[in-house]
Amino acid sequence: MKKIFSLIALPILTVLMLGVLVPDRSQAAEFSFKEQYSLQTGKNVNDDLYLFGDTAKINGTVNGDLISFGKNFQLNGYVAGNVYVFAENILIGENTQIQGNLTLFGYKGQIEGVVSDNATLFASSIIHSGSTGKDLTIFTADNNLSGDVGDDLRVFASTSNVKGNVRGDVIMIAQQYNIDETKVGSKIYDAKEIEQIAKNQGVNLDKEEKEWVPKEVAWGVKINNVIIGFTGMLIAGAFLIFMAPVKTGLVLKKINTSTEELLKSFGIGLAVLFLAWVPILFLLISVIGIPLAGILTGFLIFIMIFGNVWVELAIGREILRLFKIEDYRPFKSFLIGRVVTTIVKLIPFIGGLYSFVVTSVALGAFVRMKKDFFDKQNLAITKKDKKK
Repeated sequence: MKKIFSLIALPILTVLMLGVLVPDRSQAAEFSFKEQYSLQTGKNVNDDLYLFGDTAKINGTVNGDLISFGKNFQLNGYVAGNVYVFAENILIGENTQIQGNLTLFGYKGQIEGVVSDNATLFASSIIHSGSTGKDLTIFTADNNLSGDVGDDLRVFASTSNVKGNVRGDVIMIAQQYNIDETKVGSKIYDAKEIEQIAKNQGVNLDKEEKEWVPKEVAWGVKINNVIIGFTGMLIAGAFLIFMAPVKTGLVLKKINTSTEELLKSFGIGLAVLFLAWVPILFLLISVIGIPLAGILTGFLIFIMIFGNVWVELAIGREILRLFKIEDYRPFKSFLIGRVVTTIVKLIPFIGGLYSFVVTSVALGAFVRMKKDFFDKQNLAITKKDKKK
Protein backbone atom coordinates (compact mmCIF):
# COMPACT_ATOMS: atom_id res chain seq x y z
CA MET A 1 0.00 0.00 0.00
CA LYS A 2 2.81 2.38 0.82
CA LYS A 3 4.33 1.77 -2.62
CA ILE A 4 1.10 2.80 -4.29
CA PHE A 5 0.81 6.04 -2.39
CA SER A 6 4.54 6.78 -2.58
CA LEU A 7 4.17 7.08 -6.37
CA ILE A 8 1.63 9.86 -5.83
CA ALA A 9 3.71 11.49 -3.14
CA LEU A 10 7.03 11.75 -5.01
CA PRO A 11 6.19 14.80 -7.20
CA ILE A 12 5.12 16.86 -4.18
CA LEU A 13 7.60 15.82 -1.50
CA THR A 14 9.46 19.10 -1.94
CA VAL A 15 6.28 21.09 -1.24
CA LEU A 16 5.49 18.97 1.77
CA MET A 17 9.03 19.20 3.13
CA LEU A 18 8.96 22.98 2.86
CA GLY A 19 5.44 23.40 4.16
CA VAL A 20 3.46 20.77 6.04
CA LEU A 21 6.17 18.31 6.95
CA VAL A 22 8.58 20.67 8.62
CA PRO A 23 10.32 19.38 11.74
CA ASP A 24 7.48 18.34 13.97
CA ARG A 25 6.45 21.09 16.39
CA SER A 26 2.83 20.07 16.60
CA GLN A 27 3.17 18.58 20.06
CA ALA A 28 4.02 22.04 21.41
CA ALA A 29 1.34 23.83 19.40
CA GLU A 30 -2.10 24.65 20.74
CA PHE A 31 -5.26 23.23 19.15
CA SER A 32 -8.83 24.28 19.87
CA PHE A 33 -12.01 22.62 18.63
CA LYS A 34 -14.38 24.71 20.75
CA GLU A 35 -17.22 26.53 19.01
CA GLN A 36 -16.00 29.78 20.54
CA TYR A 37 -12.34 30.52 21.21
CA SER A 38 -11.00 33.64 22.85
CA LEU A 39 -7.42 34.71 23.57
CA GLN A 40 -7.66 37.71 25.83
CA THR A 41 -5.32 40.70 25.96
CA GLY A 42 -2.18 39.86 27.94
CA LYS A 43 -2.49 36.10 27.28
CA ASN A 44 0.18 34.31 25.20
CA VAL A 45 0.41 31.22 23.03
CA ASN A 46 4.10 30.45 22.70
CA ASP A 47 3.86 28.35 19.54
CA ASP A 48 1.54 27.79 16.58
CA LEU A 49 -2.20 28.13 17.21
CA TYR A 50 -4.76 26.02 15.29
CA LEU A 51 -8.46 26.86 15.60
CA PHE A 52 -11.37 24.71 14.38
CA GLY A 53 -14.51 26.39 15.64
CA ASP A 54 -17.38 28.69 14.80
CA THR A 55 -16.02 31.93 16.29
CA ALA A 56 -12.48 33.04 17.12
CA LYS A 57 -11.39 36.26 18.85
CA ILE A 58 -7.66 36.86 19.26
CA ASN A 59 -6.64 39.86 21.35
CA GLY A 60 -3.51 38.38 22.88
CA THR A 61 -0.14 37.26 21.52
CA VAL A 62 0.67 34.27 19.32
CA ASN A 63 4.40 33.59 19.13
CA GLY A 64 4.09 31.42 16.04
CA ASP A 65 1.72 30.89 13.14
CA LEU A 66 -2.04 31.30 13.46
CA ILE A 67 -4.34 29.02 11.42
CA SER A 68 -8.10 29.33 11.80
CA PHE A 69 -11.06 27.52 10.22
CA GLY A 70 -14.51 28.78 11.12
CA LYS A 71 -17.33 31.18 10.42
CA ASN A 72 -16.33 34.39 12.22
CA PHE A 73 -12.77 35.50 12.89
CA GLN A 74 -11.47 38.59 14.67
CA LEU A 75 -7.83 39.44 15.27
CA ASN A 76 -6.75 42.40 17.39
CA GLY A 77 -3.49 41.09 18.77
CA TYR A 78 0.10 40.27 17.88
CA VAL A 79 1.21 37.32 15.73
CA ALA A 80 4.92 36.63 15.38
CA GLY A 81 4.52 34.33 12.36
CA ASN A 82 2.10 33.93 9.47
CA VAL A 83 -1.70 34.08 9.60
CA TYR A 84 -3.96 31.78 7.55
CA VAL A 85 -7.69 32.43 7.92
CA PHE A 86 -10.54 30.46 6.37
CA ALA A 87 -13.83 32.01 7.47
CA GLU A 88 -17.01 33.72 6.31
CA ASN A 89 -16.51 37.04 8.09
CA ILE A 90 -12.96 38.17 8.81
CA LEU A 91 -11.79 41.25 10.71
CA ILE A 92 -8.11 42.10 11.11
CA GLY A 93 -8.55 44.92 13.61
CA GLU A 94 -6.64 48.18 13.92
CA ASN A 95 -4.60 46.90 16.90
CA THR A 96 -3.31 43.92 14.92
CA GLN A 97 0.37 43.38 14.18
CA ILE A 98 1.31 40.43 11.97
CA GLN A 99 5.06 39.98 11.60
CA GLY A 100 4.77 37.47 8.76
CA ASN A 101 2.37 37.00 5.84
CA LEU A 102 -1.42 37.16 5.83
CA THR A 103 -3.44 34.72 3.72
CA LEU A 104 -7.19 35.21 3.88
CA PHE A 105 -10.05 33.20 2.36
CA GLY A 106 -13.60 34.29 3.10
CA TYR A 107 -16.78 36.07 2.09
CA LYS A 108 -16.20 39.46 3.71
CA GLY A 109 -12.76 40.63 4.72
CA GLN A 110 -11.75 43.81 6.52
CA ILE A 111 -8.09 44.63 7.18
CA GLU A 112 -7.37 47.54 9.50
CA GLY A 113 -4.11 46.45 11.15
CA VAL A 114 -0.47 46.05 10.14
CA VAL A 115 0.94 43.18 8.07
CA SER A 116 4.73 43.35 7.95
CA ASP A 117 5.23 41.08 4.93
CA ASN A 118 2.92 40.09 2.06
CA ALA A 119 -0.87 39.83 2.11
CA THR A 120 -2.95 37.63 -0.22
CA LEU A 121 -6.70 38.10 0.05
CA PHE A 122 -9.51 36.02 -1.48
CA ALA A 123 -13.03 37.23 -0.69
CA SER A 124 -16.24 38.46 -2.27
CA SER A 125 -15.84 41.85 -0.61
CA ILE A 126 -12.66 43.40 0.83
CA ILE A 127 -12.02 46.63 2.71
CA HIS A 128 -8.34 47.39 3.29
CA SER A 129 -7.58 50.41 5.43
CA GLY A 130 -4.52 49.05 7.21
CA SER A 131 -0.88 48.69 6.20
CA THR A 132 0.85 45.96 4.21
CA GLY A 133 4.63 46.11 4.35
CA LYS A 134 5.33 44.36 1.05
CA ASP A 135 3.09 43.08 -1.76
CA LEU A 136 -0.71 43.04 -1.59
CA THR A 137 -2.56 40.67 -3.93
CA ILE A 138 -6.36 40.66 -4.05
CA PHE A 139 -8.89 38.38 -5.76
CA THR A 140 -12.38 39.74 -5.17
CA ALA A 141 -15.63 40.95 -6.69
CA ASP A 142 -15.54 44.33 -4.96
CA ASN A 143 -12.84 46.06 -2.95
CA ASN A 144 -12.12 49.42 -1.33
CA LEU A 145 -8.45 50.08 -0.60
CA SER A 146 -7.52 53.13 1.44
CA GLY A 147 -4.58 51.61 3.31
CA ASP A 148 -0.84 51.67 2.52
CA VAL A 149 1.05 49.12 0.43
CA GLY A 150 4.83 48.99 0.86
CA ASP A 151 5.55 47.46 -2.55
CA ASP A 152 3.36 46.19 -5.41
CA LEU A 153 -0.44 46.03 -5.54
CA ARG A 154 -2.17 43.41 -7.72
CA VAL A 155 -5.95 43.47 -8.04
CA PHE A 156 -8.17 40.99 -9.89
CA ALA A 157 -11.72 42.19 -9.41
CA SER A 158 -15.01 43.28 -10.89
CA THR A 159 -14.88 46.74 -9.30
CA SER A 160 -12.04 48.35 -7.39
CA ASN A 161 -11.49 51.65 -5.60
CA VAL A 162 -7.91 52.50 -4.62
CA LYS A 163 -7.23 55.61 -2.53
CA GLY A 164 -4.22 54.50 -0.47
CA ASN A 165 -0.48 54.88 -1.00
CA VAL A 166 1.26 52.26 -3.16
CA ARG A 167 5.04 52.50 -3.35
CA GLY A 168 5.51 50.00 -6.17
CA ASP A 169 3.62 49.01 -9.31
CA VAL A 170 -0.13 48.51 -9.60
CA ILE A 171 -1.56 45.73 -11.76
CA MET A 172 -5.25 46.43 -12.07
CA ILE A 173 -7.38 43.83 -13.88
CA ALA A 174 -10.92 45.00 -13.24
CA GLN A 175 -14.05 45.84 -15.22
CA GLN A 176 -14.42 49.12 -13.38
CA TYR A 177 -11.84 50.82 -11.20
CA ASN A 178 -10.90 54.15 -9.67
CA ILE A 179 -7.36 54.86 -8.53
CA ASP A 180 -5.57 57.95 -7.23
CA GLU A 181 -2.55 58.00 -9.53
CA THR A 182 -0.77 60.65 -7.42
CA LYS A 183 -0.41 58.09 -4.62
CA VAL A 184 1.21 55.41 -6.77
CA GLY A 185 4.99 55.41 -6.61
CA SER A 186 5.59 53.53 -9.85
CA LYS A 187 3.61 52.39 -12.90
CA ILE A 188 -0.08 51.45 -13.26
CA TYR A 189 -0.83 48.53 -15.57
CA ASP A 190 -4.45 47.93 -16.51
CA ALA A 191 -5.89 45.63 -19.21
CA LYS A 192 -5.47 48.27 -21.93
CA GLU A 193 -1.89 48.99 -20.92
CA ILE A 194 -1.06 45.30 -20.96
CA GLU A 195 -2.69 44.97 -24.40
CA GLN A 196 -0.55 47.85 -25.68
CA ILE A 197 2.60 46.20 -24.34
CA ALA A 198 1.65 43.06 -26.25
CA LYS A 199 1.18 45.07 -29.47
CA ASN A 200 4.59 46.69 -29.02
CA GLN A 201 6.05 43.19 -28.86
CA GLY A 202 4.34 42.21 -32.10
CA VAL A 203 1.41 40.34 -30.60
CA ASN A 204 -1.93 41.55 -31.94
CA LEU A 205 -4.66 40.72 -29.46
CA ASP A 206 -7.34 42.56 -31.47
CA LYS A 207 -7.78 39.56 -33.80
CA GLU A 208 -10.02 37.91 -31.24
CA GLU A 209 -11.15 41.01 -29.40
CA LYS A 210 -14.63 39.68 -28.66
CA GLU A 211 -13.40 36.44 -27.19
CA TRP A 212 -10.09 37.63 -25.80
CA VAL A 213 -9.62 37.64 -22.11
CA PRO A 214 -6.41 39.06 -20.62
CA LYS A 215 -4.08 36.33 -19.48
CA GLU A 216 -4.01 37.88 -16.05
CA VAL A 217 -7.78 37.53 -15.81
CA ALA A 218 -7.73 33.95 -17.09
CA TRP A 219 -4.99 32.95 -14.69
CA GLY A 220 -6.60 34.93 -11.94
CA VAL A 221 -9.91 33.12 -12.44
CA LYS A 222 -8.15 29.75 -12.67
CA ILE A 223 -6.11 30.33 -9.52
CA ASN A 224 -9.15 31.74 -7.76
CA ASN A 225 -11.18 28.63 -8.61
CA VAL A 226 -8.39 26.33 -7.46
CA ILE A 227 -7.96 28.18 -4.17
CA ILE A 228 -11.69 28.39 -3.51
CA GLY A 229 -12.12 24.69 -4.29
CA PHE A 230 -9.15 23.77 -2.11
CA THR A 231 -10.32 25.92 0.77
CA GLY A 232 -13.99 24.98 0.58
CA MET A 233 -13.28 21.27 0.63
CA LEU A 234 -10.64 21.76 3.32
CA ILE A 235 -13.17 23.42 5.63
CA ALA A 236 -15.92 20.93 4.80
CA GLY A 237 -13.56 17.98 5.18
CA ALA A 238 -12.20 19.16 8.53
CA PHE A 239 -15.78 19.60 9.76
CA LEU A 240 -16.77 16.14 8.47
CA ILE A 241 -13.79 14.48 10.14
CA PHE A 242 -14.44 16.32 13.39
CA MET A 243 -18.17 15.52 13.46
CA ALA A 244 -17.88 11.86 12.38
CA PRO A 245 -14.54 10.49 13.64
CA VAL A 246 -15.83 6.93 14.12
CA LYS A 247 -17.39 6.69 10.67
CA THR A 248 -14.24 8.23 9.19
CA GLY A 249 -12.12 5.53 10.83
CA LEU A 250 -14.39 2.75 9.55
CA VAL A 251 -14.24 4.07 5.99
CA LEU A 252 -10.45 4.40 6.18
CA LYS A 253 -10.19 0.70 7.03
CA LYS A 254 -11.78 -0.02 3.66
CA ILE A 255 -9.12 2.04 1.88
CA ASN A 256 -5.67 1.84 3.43
CA THR A 257 -5.67 -1.40 5.45
CA SER A 258 -4.22 -3.30 2.47
CA THR A 259 -3.98 -3.22 -1.31
CA GLU A 260 -6.76 -5.81 -1.45
CA GLU A 261 -9.11 -3.56 0.53
CA LEU A 262 -8.30 -0.64 -1.76
CA LEU A 263 -9.03 -2.67 -4.92
CA LYS A 264 -12.28 -4.03 -3.45
CA SER A 265 -13.47 -0.52 -2.69
CA PHE A 266 -12.48 0.65 -6.16
CA GLY A 267 -14.31 -2.24 -7.86
CA ILE A 268 -17.49 -1.84 -5.85
CA GLY A 269 -17.37 1.91 -6.36
CA LEU A 270 -17.17 1.43 -10.12
CA ALA A 271 -20.15 -0.91 -10.06
CA VAL A 272 -22.24 1.46 -7.97
CA LEU A 273 -21.20 4.46 -10.08
CA PHE A 274 -22.35 2.86 -13.33
CA LEU A 275 -25.25 0.68 -12.16
CA ALA A 276 -26.92 2.65 -9.37
CA TRP A 277 -28.71 4.93 -11.83
CA VAL A 278 -30.70 2.00 -13.27
CA PRO A 279 -32.85 1.35 -10.16
CA ILE A 280 -33.15 5.11 -9.63
CA LEU A 281 -34.69 5.51 -13.09
CA PHE A 282 -37.13 2.67 -12.41
CA LEU A 283 -38.11 4.24 -9.07
CA LEU A 284 -38.80 7.56 -10.79
CA ILE A 285 -41.43 5.89 -12.96
CA SER A 286 -43.76 5.34 -10.01
CA VAL A 287 -45.04 8.07 -7.70
CA ILE A 288 -44.34 5.94 -4.63
CA GLY A 289 -40.72 5.41 -5.67
CA ILE A 290 -39.88 9.08 -6.24
CA PRO A 291 -38.95 9.84 -2.58
CA LEU A 292 -36.68 6.80 -2.44
CA ALA A 293 -35.09 7.77 -5.76
CA GLY A 294 -34.45 11.22 -4.32
CA ILE A 295 -32.77 9.74 -1.25
CA LEU A 296 -30.55 7.48 -3.36
CA THR A 297 -29.64 10.33 -5.70
CA GLY A 298 -28.80 12.58 -2.77
CA PHE A 299 -26.64 9.83 -1.27
CA LEU A 300 -24.69 9.42 -4.51
CA ILE A 301 -24.19 13.15 -4.93
CA PHE A 302 -23.04 13.51 -1.32
CA ILE A 303 -20.45 10.76 -1.68
CA MET A 304 -19.27 12.03 -5.06
CA ILE A 305 -18.70 15.49 -3.59
CA PHE A 306 -17.52 14.78 -0.05
CA GLY A 307 -16.31 11.18 -0.31
CA ASN A 308 -12.96 12.46 -1.54
CA VAL A 309 -12.29 13.61 2.01
CA TRP A 310 -11.76 10.02 3.19
CA VAL A 311 -9.51 9.10 0.27
CA GLU A 312 -7.43 12.24 0.70
CA LEU A 313 -7.16 11.49 4.40
CA ALA A 314 -5.88 8.00 3.52
CA ILE A 315 -3.36 9.44 1.05
CA GLY A 316 -2.06 11.93 3.61
CA ARG A 317 -1.78 9.21 6.23
CA GLU A 318 0.31 7.03 3.92
CA ILE A 319 2.59 9.96 3.11
CA LEU A 320 3.12 10.58 6.82
CA ARG A 321 4.00 6.91 7.21
CA LEU A 322 6.65 7.34 4.53
CA PHE A 323 8.27 9.77 6.92
CA LYS A 324 7.87 7.24 9.76
CA ILE A 325 5.11 9.24 11.45
CA GLU A 326 2.81 6.45 12.60
CA ASP A 327 0.55 8.43 14.92
CA TYR A 328 -2.96 9.03 13.61
CA ARG A 329 -3.18 12.73 12.82
CA PRO A 330 -6.37 13.16 10.83
CA PHE A 331 -6.28 16.89 10.18
CA LYS A 332 -2.65 16.98 9.14
CA SER A 333 -3.19 13.88 6.98
CA PHE A 334 -6.21 15.46 5.33
CA LEU A 335 -4.33 18.69 4.65
CA ILE A 336 -1.56 16.73 2.92
CA GLY A 337 -4.11 14.75 0.91
CA ARG A 338 -5.80 17.99 -0.14
CA VAL A 339 -2.48 19.33 -1.43
CA VAL A 340 -1.90 16.11 -3.40
CA THR A 341 -5.36 16.26 -4.97
CA THR A 342 -5.07 19.94 -5.86
CA ILE A 343 -1.71 19.47 -7.57
CA VAL A 344 -2.64 16.29 -9.44
CA LYS A 345 -5.92 17.80 -10.71
CA LEU A 346 -3.94 20.56 -12.43
CA ILE A 347 -2.36 17.97 -14.75
CA PRO A 348 -4.37 17.56 -17.99
CA PHE A 349 -6.07 14.15 -18.43
CA ILE A 350 -4.27 12.68 -15.41
CA GLY A 351 -6.22 15.01 -13.15
CA GLY A 352 -9.53 13.80 -14.56
CA LEU A 353 -8.54 10.15 -14.28
CA TYR A 354 -7.35 10.73 -10.72
CA SER A 355 -10.68 12.33 -9.77
CA PHE A 356 -12.59 9.38 -11.25
CA VAL A 357 -10.49 6.83 -9.33
CA VAL A 358 -10.75 8.77 -6.05
CA THR A 359 -14.53 9.08 -6.39
CA SER A 360 -14.88 5.37 -7.15
CA VAL A 361 -12.75 4.36 -4.17
CA ALA A 362 -14.67 6.69 -1.84
CA LEU A 363 -18.03 5.41 -3.03
CA GLY A 364 -17.00 1.77 -2.73
CA ALA A 365 -15.46 2.22 0.71
CA PHE A 366 -18.58 3.97 2.05
CA VAL A 367 -20.92 1.31 0.63
CA ARG A 368 -18.80 -1.47 2.14
CA MET A 369 -18.74 0.30 5.50
CA LYS A 370 -22.54 0.60 5.46
CA LYS A 371 -22.91 -3.05 4.46
CA ASP A 372 -20.80 -4.16 7.44
CA PHE A 373 -22.93 -1.97 9.70
CA PHE A 374 -26.20 -3.49 8.48
CA ASP A 375 -24.74 -7.01 8.68
CA LYS A 376 -23.87 -6.47 12.35
CA GLN A 377 -27.35 -5.12 13.06
CA ASN A 378 -28.99 -8.12 11.37
CA LEU A 379 -26.72 -10.49 13.28
CA ALA A 380 -27.64 -8.83 16.58
CA ILE A 381 -31.36 -9.08 15.76
CA THR A 382 -30.95 -12.74 14.82
CA LYS A 383 -29.23 -13.51 18.13
CA LYS A 384 -32.03 -11.78 20.06
CA ASP A 385 -34.68 -13.80 18.19
CA LYS A 386 -32.86 -17.05 18.96
CA LYS A 387 -32.76 -16.20 22.68
CA LYS A 388 -36.49 -15.60 22.67
